[in-house]
Amino acid sequence: MRVPSAALCLIFVAGCAMTAAERTQPQLGFPDAPPTAPPLKAAQLPAAYSTRLDNGMEVVVVQNDEIPWVSVGWYLLTGSKADPPTKGGIAATTAQLLRQGTAKHSADELAALLDRHAISLSGGAGHETSVITAGTLSQYLDLTVETLAEVTRTPTFEPPEFRRHIQQALAGLSVSERDGAYLADRALRRRLYGDHYLGRLSGGESSSIRTLEREDLITFHETHYAPNHSMLIFSGAVSSRQATDLARKHFGDWPRKTVPTVATETIPEPGPTTIYLVDRPDATQTQVRIGQLGFPRQDSAYVPAQVFNQVFGGGFSSRLMRRVRIIEGLTYGARGGFSSTKVAGHLSIRTFTRNEETAKTVRVLLDETRKMRSDPPTDEEMNDARSYIIGRFGLSLETPQDVASKIFELRFFGLGENYYDTFLEQIDRVTPDDVTALAERRLDPDRLTIILVGKAADFEHDLDGIAPIVREAGP
Repeated sequence: MRVPSAALCLIFVAGCAMTAAERTQPQLGFPDAPPTAPPLKAAQLPAAYSTRLDNGMEVVVVQNDEIPWVSVGWYLLTGSKADPPTKGGIAATTAQLLRQGTAKHSADELAALLDRHAISLSGGAGHETSVITAGTLSQYLDLTVETLAEVTRTPTFEPPEFRRHIQQALAGLSVSERDGAYLADRALRRRLYGDHYLGRLSGGESSSIRTLEREDLITFHETHYAPNHSMLIFSGAVSSRQATDLARKHFGDWPRKTVPTVATETIPEPGPTTIYLVDRPDATQTQVRIGQLGFPRQDSAYVPAQVFNQVFGGGFSSRLMRRVRIIEGLTYGARGGFSSTKVAGHLSIRTFTRNEETAKTVRVLLDETRKMRSDPPTDEEMNDARSYIIGRFGLSLETPQDVASKIFELRFFGLGENYYDTFLEQIDRVTPDDVTALAERRLDPDRLTIILVGKAADFEHDLDGIAPIVREAGP
């Protein structure tokens, strides 16, 4: 039915005549302000039990019975630093092939055994260490430790498995070695560390992987895999007595060895700031890396460096992201900060941009780097950095394997059992002046290595005045 216009006017007028009280939203008992949560309690590393077997292997146990799961990690105190310079990748290939056949089981039999009992087992190697990790339900812990000991102690490196692995590795590297980001990261490492083992990629390159022979792995295993050069860490639903008994049962009769000391090259002294240019005529973007030598993990600079990293280039609110992406619109992302190993460390700044914006991007990155030496972080930057570090530390202890990694870190770097008990307090005490002082001591704008991988014709002429340019061989 059609409502007359006069009636509509009366309804409108009546609505307008409603009092303010009548138009007020009904009171439903909602609070005027959102609830305030108490401050989060800082996460702490669980207590660890430690003992040593007669053959020298250290056994560490962190018990947590919340879930019926145990992580077991066997850590070898040797990694790719023991690779011959022309045969990079031996340590990594050895660790990766351990589960591909033993004196007791073939690769297929091992795979079936692990699958049948839902046991995860994998291996890998970095520059300084190798690790074989296993995860299992607590009911299969005995079998898991037995299998871990089997692959660690008696691998056979069967020829078919060895050849298959080499083929797969070369196939993957054939793709990686055409990628600009890979080339830039590799070039930066080479320039910073020279002939030192940190100047090589721990997994090897196609040129070195092609030279590997099965006998190289056998020799590496016989030489470096030893109980007195390793650590076994249990984390999860296991008691210290049970873990020690299993370690002694499956590893206790492994004879100790004399492990040779690995000779290493000296890290070269940094030279004046230089641009190293890798020309890729078909590239539409330039990969940019800027770096310099830093400090080892044990250095006192490590704690303030964590705050420095977050303020400078650790997240979306960092100075690099705000300047390079948000203000200048030169890239989708930029990161930067210090990283450390047992013997050394370095600063790395990473981003990419359009070829024609390369020179401008480099200038902006250098400008932000210099500002870290003179412009202390604001209160907001400091609060954001501390909150992120504290929250991330809690997340780094989520799983038994995470806890085992932290325990190994304490021992490998010699940080002391109680290091993480005060770590977050140390982070909280870092001041803006501490961050600036770190930058003044550790950043040297006159001793930087700049790597550019892109179409040189689009930007090389714009680099004048930044630093001398050295042409690098392409991929």
